Amino acid sequence: MTQLVAFLVIIAVAAVGDLLSVRTKARIPSLLVMMAIFMVGFWGIFPKDIVKVSGLAAMGALATPIIVTHMGTLMSFKQVGNQWKALLVGLGAVIGVGLLVFPVVSAVYGKYMAVSAAAPISGGIVAGIMAMDAMKAAGKPQLQVLVLLFLCIQGLIGMPIAANLLKKDVKNNWDKIIDSHKTKTANSKDTKEVKKLIPSLPKAYQTPFILLAKLVLVAFLAVSTATLFNDVIHPYIMTLLFGLIAYYLGFLEGDLLSKASSLPFLMLLLIASILPAMTYATPKLVASMIGPLLLGFALAIVGISIISFIVGKLVGFSTEMAISVGSTALYGFPGNYMIVQEVARSASSNPEEQKAILDYILPPMIVGGYSTVTVGSVLLAGVLLKLL
Repeated sequence: MTQLVAFLVIIAVAAVGDLLSVRTKARIPSLLVMMAIFMVGFWGIFPKDIVKVSGLAAMGALATPIIVTHMGTLMSFKQVGNQWKALLVGLGAVIGVGLLVFPVVSAVYGKYMAVSAAAPISGGIVAGIMAMDAMKAAGKPQLQVLVLLFLCIQGLIGMPIAANLLKKDVKNNWDKIIDSHKTKTANSKDTKEVKKLIPSLPKAYQTPFILLAKLVLVAFLAVSTATLFNDVIHPYIMTLLFGLIAYYLGFLEGDLLSKASSLPFLMLLLIASILPAMTYATPKLVASMIGPLLLGFALAIVGISIISFIVGKLVGFSTEMAISVGSTALYGFPGNYMIVQEVARSASSNPEEQKAILDYILPPMIVGGYSTVTVGSVLLAGVLLKLL
């Protein structure tokens, strides 16, 4: 397979995902379609090194810090500060996973398999790697495969739940969302003369390359700062923080990647970077571990839903929003970011209404994703490993 053909296959699968997402009004997220197609494709249709051959794998590592920095230009500090509710709901969801998955799976299959299930389900790859290292050290390498299967498949479980619940929540709160956006826009017009520390570039100089250069510079400074402090603060949290600061100061323009017409391609790079994980989900391995997978996911969904609902009610979230935020434990970034984009796009063809929807659902979903995947899951994994 040549590089061009490999790239064609990947972009064609992405196009199919978008097509189904649009046709189903985001009931089926495009990322879900891509992951499912590639999981089945790696069973004998696609070469396992297709992403590497395409050349996208080498560039994939660039996408995440750049996109996360860009996310900082989508939210003000006030918006982020208002998301303490999403933080609590996300942490509650992780606790829900620990309370149900670990004891029940431990009673049925043993504590090693319980950790192999609960750690990856509660969040992302960092918690999964912690569990895999523990299984290797314990002389149970076969359970590393189970961890990988949970990491590979959990997005297929969580993303449809969030997409459909968010769509319902937007429908239920449509008038409130639009009115809030109009008020925000009016207030923004009234205060547009307030100057930032660093004035924006004149429109003539806001070219794609100039905008990208500034964004990449901020991403580089953020990652370098995280490295300087031995990643005590996760690099992705640092890039989000630097993006927020740079946008607040005026160095970065709002919604920068859209202005630079670069968001779709960078999202493709980001997706390509996670596709190779699908190569581990072979039919034989999936079949041999179907019991733990079904039990783990069933318990996780129940645990996430119950605790998210309870915490959500306490902080004033709708049931749909609370469970959506809690479900980020099952997919994290970039799934949460892609889902909100698709929900906004499916709900309206009007750019202003899409912006209103994004302002409503993006901040809690992004903050919720960091509280589950980046913070909560790592803490839970650390606690569970001490129980082995």
